[in-house]
Amino acid sequence: MTRAALALACLTAVLGIRFGTFAAGGADSYGYVSQAGLWLRGTLIIDEPLAGEAPWRYANWTLTPFGYRPGDERGTMVPTYSPGLPMVMAAFQAIGGRGAVFYVVPLLGALAVWLTFLLGARLGGPPAGLVAAVLLVASPPFLFQLMWPMSDVPAAAWWLLAIVLAIRGGTASVVLAGLAAAVAVLTRPNLVVLALPILAFVLSRQGLARGAAFVAAMLPGPIAIAAINRHLYESALASGYGTFSTIYAGRYFAANVVNYTTWLLQTSTPFILLALAAPRLFRRCGDEPARRISVLCLAVSAVALLSYLWYTPFDHWTYLRFLLPALPLMLASAAAVLMYLAPSAPRRRAAAVGVVAAIVAGWGVWTGRGAFHVRTEEARYIAAGRFAEALPYNAVILANQHSGSLRYYANRITMRFEWLAPDMYRPALDYMRQIGRPVYVVLDAGEREVFRARYAPVADVSWLDGPPVLLAARTVYFYAVPPP
Repeated sequence: MTRAALALACLTAVLGIRFGTFAAGGADSYGYVSQAGLWLRGTLIIDEPLAGEAPWRYANWTLTPFGYRPGDERGTMVPTYSPGLPMVMAAFQAIGGRGAVFYVVPLLGALAVWLTFLLGARLGGPPAGLVAAVLLVASPPFLFQLMWPMSDVPAAAWWLLAIVLAIRGGTASVVLAGLAAAVAVLTRPNLVVLALPILAFVLSRQGLARGAAFVAAMLPGPIAIAAINRHLYESALASGYGTFSTIYAGRYFAANVVNYTTWLLQTSTPFILLALAAPRLFRRCGDEPARRISVLCLAVSAVALLSYLWYTPFDHWTYLRFLLPALPLMLASAAAVLMYLAPSAPRRRAAAVGVVAAIVAGWGVWTGRGAFHVRTEEARYIAAGRFAEALPYNAVILANQHSGSLRYYANRITMRFEWLAPDMYRPALDYMRQIGRPVYVVLDAGEREVFRARYAPVADVSWLDGPPVLLAARTVYFYAVPPP
């Protein structure tokens, strides 16, 4: 079983490398990947002089790409995203160059699969561990996020490592658990509350001294987050996403309960609800250590869910990614319950468990099959970046979806048209011409009509109907904006 689990972990890394995007495109990918370079430069504050000089309304936001926000000082911008993943990426980039950052998520995904096996084996034996690991790989939210350089899989891996180490016991393991929790907090700060049930478990099993050791090892994470937030956003309690009151609200509760419950059942099938029966089952079996671990798993999962029930709601199952730290815990517990409910005869037992696992895994892969197209779809960012290198070095590019990737690959200044109000369109273009900067527009196919509808009432955008200057990946259109 151990060899099979190791092979499955290796397969996970291979899937992430083979099908995952190696492109710094869109808001999240560009935001995390580009921030890694900032850590290597030694500063998280980027100078953008044009933002301090431009005369139109919201010029600072216009000249700030996806993944960033204007800094407190005029003419600067700062990252939006938390620093944990970019820090790890920076270490990979220092060793292997910019392309090495894209290996971080696949490798941490492999770690998560291996740790899920260990947790499942602790609860229900190696077969349960292997079933849980298989179902994690096949889980749509995990499979989908494995393909992106984003913090969801890393956050899940670090919290899972903290839990497995805390369960192992011993001073060294508890300290390492605290360090893993610190990295997890750096990766996804709003989930710092997950440390509470882990701490309660350590205190109940190993006493005050080791509980204190866990806290001491974990504290550098929250302290570092508070210091970085204060440095970038003027408050230890602020974040790149805004203040607490702008992100959380009571009116979101009902929609999130419905969404997360529906999505969980749609992607993982009702099988995952078997996890709820684990504590009672282990009590009946007289396995007190396993019961305590299953309670810990459910407690962490419940806290993870509660932390998002008041969060800004979204409209697609892929946002189950927020609950990824809970998913391996639920699957490990459910797999242990499955082993208990399976027939006792070895052949019938193997057949029953195999059939259930195959059905749940098959449904998961089918539901999340879009993950295998991510690399192809995201390649357009790289193609557009290479095309943009042929533009004049002092060009300014009006874009939205490509506002970050064009900076990353072509080192060209970009403007986000979502922040450029229609009445500011002409003044902004006139200003750029006055300072000798040619203006280009770069649009995804779906953005062309959005751009037209936004600016056609105030300016001549008939050039959108002509052939583009460049056409990258057959879906990204480059236009040179003619003089009025």
